[in-house]
Amino acid sequence: MILSLCLLLPGALRAPTLYMSQTSTHPGVSVRLQCSVFSRARATRVVFCKDGEEILSQTGLEKVTYNYDHAVSRGSSGSYSCGYKIKDSDNQVTRFQLSPAQHLSVT
Repeated sequence: MILSLCLLLPGALRAPTLYMSQTSTHPGVSVRLQCSVFSRARATRVVFCKDGEEILSQTGLEKVTYNYDHAVSRGSSGSYSCGYKIKDSDNQVTRFQLSPAQHLSVT
């Protein structure tokens, strides 16, 4: 069900912020995506999504910013977002939030 996390509606958490080092590029370049999580509780999972599908998942750590260096190909054009989830003491996902999407154009 990880794939469905990229499609969830915004939750009660503060949305993370997604920063892209470039929004327009060409194949062969690496674009850095940074996801900044703003939560008092530690994120248990951070995901990066493209067009509503998960492309990378990271275990949450005691940090605020998570990075993903994306090797750009012809198929990389699309809308990117990131999100995080928090689990309760019973290991159940209690809340999930996605960032506003950023568009990457590949020429």
